[in-house]
Amino acid sequence: MVARAREGDADALTVLTDAGEALGTAVATLAMILDIELYVVGSSVTKAGDLLLEPARRALIHHAHCSVAQRVRIVRSALEDEGPLLGCAWLARQNAAI
Repeated sequence: MVARAREGDADALTVLTDAGEALGTAVATLAMILDIELYVVGSSVTKAGDLLLEPARRALIHHAHCSVAQRVRIVRSALEDEGPLLGCAWLARQNAAI
């Protein structure tokens, strides 16, 4: 999907844009309720990069109050696909110490 979008496939771009807008709407809702300022997107979703995150950021600005939206950031995880695996390993290690 991402490769097709990067090649200019209109349908693939629409799917990623729609998904990004849904993500941004969800982040706006969470930010308004929980007052969390940083949202880190990880796993395979990071492969889409700005094709997904830019629509999310625009939707955030549209759906959250200005005072909230200006503080909130949506970023990609530096761990990319390794994030879930490393998180599980960390939890396993923590539980083994109990």
